[in-house]
Amino acid sequence: MTRLYEWPPTRSNRARWALEELGMAYESELVDMPAGEQNSPAYRAVHPLGVVPALATDGYTMFESVAITMQLIDEHPQCGLAPPVASAERAEYYQWSIFAAAELDTSLMLYFDNTMRPPEAMIPPGTPHNAASAEQGRHAFMNRAQVVSDVLATQPYMLGDQFSGADIAVGHSCFMATFMNLLEEFPQLVAYYKRLSARPAHQRTYAQPTG
Repeated sequence: MTRLYEWPPTRSNRARWALEELGMAYESELVDMPAGEQNSPAYRAVHPLGVVPALATDGYTMFESVAITMQLIDEHPQCGLAPPVASAERAEYYQWSIFAAAELDTSLMLYFDNTMRPPEAMIPPGTPHNAASAEQGRHAFMNRAQVVSDVLATQPYMLGDQFSGADIAVGHSCFMATFMNLLEEFPQLVAYYKRLSARPAHQRTYAQPTG
């Protein structure tokens, strides 16, 4: 049985969204982050850093939201959420999926950590917000968001006319940016995220309450 360790609304939503798009049966294991469950020895055996998501199957356990998404999609090629291996389109698929995690998420989290994360949840606890770091994160996100916006100026999805796993990766970054009020400067991205939000799998994923 497939088990998703999650705590919405975090990057674990990417993995859940992929599971929902693929129509897979899975169990949800909520890791109560505010209560500190991520620090238990049992969960650290699943994810050594004590964050979400993690995925456990009969054959393997893995973590990293984009990696989980890509693995699940590769296991279900009949669903058509990724281009053929070694194709030019596959190169773009890899590029934008990793761009979401490495570029969009990194800048968003720098901004979030220095504007919205409670001081007691900082590392180490009590670390104050830093206005210069917040501006650095905001500026970095704006530059990277413009790159994505330019792509979406001529096509509805990251790879063209067809929704793919790259949209799950980038789409969650858009969700994070919406939560932080950083997306509204990019009409192309606002319209893009509206298209993604209309998908039933997205609605099932992001309607999940915390706890």
